[in-house]
Amino acid sequence: MRLKDKVALVTGGGRGIGRHIALRLADEGADVLVNYASSEAGAEDIAARIRDKGRRAIAVRANIAERADVDAMYESLLEAFGRIDILVNNSAIDPVIPFLEMTDEQWDRVIDINLKGAYMCSQAAARLMVEQGAGGNIIIIGSMHGMATFPGMLAYASSKGGLNAMTRAMALDLSPQGIRVNCVIPGSIHVEKAYEVIPNYDPHMIDDQIALGRIGYGADIAAAVVFMASQDADYITGTTLNVDGGVMARMALWFDDLQTVERKYDE
Repeated sequence: MRLKDKVALVTGGGRGIGRHIALRLADEGADVLVNYASSEAGAEDIAARIRDKGRRAIAVRANIAERADVDAMYESLLEAFGRIDILVNNSAIDPVIPFLEMTDEQWDRVIDINLKGAYMCSQAAARLMVEQGAGGNIIIIGSMHGMATFPGMLAYASSKGGLNAMTRAMALDLSPQGIRVNCVIPGSIHVEKAYEVIPNYDPHMIDDQIALGRIGYGADIAAAVVFMASQDADYITGTTLNVDGGVMARMALWFDDLQTVERKYDE
């Protein structure tokens, strides 16, 4: 119960990694606002499961790219719980769009949700935390695409790279108020939507390309979020934590034959 009686807000908490985070926060004693944009049934289910654990929870719809929606969500938070201690910026979209075909509208939508949305939610949370005078935690869910990416991921990679910089800058601005800001970066994580977008999806198809030999799960990310939100991480701010099974430690996924690499080096 490292987060006993804390109040948390998780954006995009109705599905994917977000639902694992919301449930784990509740397991550690937190009350949770589960935000969603379109996954109403999923968010309501997670809120009900949290209440079954003996913690308070509500599901609130808000488009985090819109200031009015963000303000209304925080009004709901204060009405239900009276405070906020932990914000998890988890919401994101990741469309694959070739650079030469991208429209301004597509670019704006990705940046507005992934980057601007995190900014607005963080600012609203931080203002409340400052008023409360007891510090707090802002945790951003980043992506490996902020450091290394694939073709067609320009907008997504740009937004996630921006979140890395946002983490550092917010940490500096908010540290005098006792507010810590950190970024958790998932590796290849098994999520439900993969079955919707990848034909014949097999969650274990890249296990042999991951140093620890398996794909990650939502629970792996949730555990890192709980750590960052707890007193165990009291001396950590402005940092990014890769939770990727060792993926980013490799030079490239296709350098599987060490002898080939050594031979090229000798040449």
